Amino acid sequence: MTTAERPDILPMSANPFADFRYFYKEGMPLRPAPQRRTETPSWSTLRHNLFDNWHDVKDDWDGYNSDQNRLLDDHMWQCDETGLAVAEMFKRVGAKKGRADFETALSQGIEKVDNPEPELVEFFRQVDNVPEWIDMEAAGRGRIAYYNVTFTSETLAIAFAYWATTMEDRTSAATGETGMFDHKAMQRSVETAKFFVDLGREDVFDRYSDGLKAAVRVRLLHAQANRGLEKLWGPEHFNEFGRPIGSSFLVSGEGWFALMPLAIDELFGRPHSGQEWDDVAMYWAYVLYMMGAEERIIPKTGDEMRKMTDYIYANGGQSSDFHQEVATALMSILENLNPALPIIVLGALCTVVGEDDVRFMVKGTKWEKLRFKPVAWMYGTVARMEARAARLRDKLPGAEQAKVRRAGRGKPPWSTVLGQIEAHIAKNNLGVEAKFNLHDNSKEALN
Repeated sequence: MTTAERPDILPMSANPFADFRYFYKEGMPLRPAPQRRTETPSWSTLRHNLFDNWHDVKDDWDGYNSDQNRLLDDHMWQCDETGLAVAEMFKRVGAKKGRADFETALSQGIEKVDNPEPELVEFFRQVDNVPEWIDMEAAGRGRIAYYNVTFTSETLAIAFAYWATTMEDRTSAATGETGMFDHKAMQRSVETAKFFVDLGREDVFDRYSDGLKAAVRVRLLHAQANRGLEKLWGPEHFNEFGRPIGSSFLVSGEGWFALMPLAIDELFGRPHSGQEWDDVAMYWAYVLYMMGAEERIIPKTGDEMRKMTDYIYANGGQSSDFHQEVATALMSILENLNPALPIIVLGALCTVVGEDDVRFMVKGTKWEKLRFKPVAWMYGTVARMEARAARLRDKLPGAEQAKVRRAGRGKPPWSTVLGQIEAHIAKNNLGVEAKFNLHDNSKEALN
């Protein structure tokens, strides 16, 4: 696209709730980004650690003016249009009927639903029709590459999810407002872990697989949260932040979860080929499509994924008013699973996001004074050793076949965490299951 072909950018509105609350269509002018959360791009240590070897990481907002970023700015004002319609349908017909019809369509097909609501028909039309641009062969290879990252990279990527949930201001606000990690901690935890385990399974590309079902259930959950939080928070919050879970922050899931294991591998010394990066991008393009991400903003190559993630991290901000509440809830979950986990997780995080941003994560909590540095040194040492060993294995004859075999063993990333959570649930007779239905009757759903 030449400069002359670039869409115009609208001036900032004095009332975005009135002027920007619509769904973008091709050819429309773009909306400007909501108010920047920090004076300069945030999460600088993390971004330089991960991306300096791939592209020029910027430390001022003027450096982030690409066509991709301009589109991401616009899509902070909108969410999954089709999913939102289903969430409204749940409110209209009642959560009991809405959930029953949704689950029937998900598990048996929309044709098995008696007199389905039109919103549900359109929703499953999208689920049942994977677009041609998604290269399923490449996506399959991407799953194998994602599956074969080092164990230290896998666990640090999981730790990063805890850090980013606390630190990213929109995510922190939405998580804190719903209170799910406070009041439904184990259900949210087991759902999160099971979601990622099922996405890593060999059959994830099958229409009726557990992985696809998990992605679609989370799509509905996000839509319900978006609908309820927007009504709960009102125009003032929209005018400052955009949608509670904007489309651009949905696609950031590719950066939080798909990109991190490969990028951490590389940080510690195990490189990945350009094709592996492209394949992982395509694998998660499939996942994001099923989760309701708009096709126009889904990264389709490794380069697009890295640059998008750099920009989304730059917009991460410095948490929300729920900062201490979210940090305490998440770290308490880790502590309940194993009292040693908080310091291990925080020390590991220091190696990739830096000590200052780790300390900010737990500022005001009982974990603030922990001595992270010794753990960080030990974790980094082990990670570099594991990366070095993996780099050597990657050069051996039959290395690719070995990766394929490993990816078929049924132990995807997050399996260890899922096992720990399930063991905790069983030991304490909590009777918790992963149903992904917490927003059917939550306070947000009642609005």
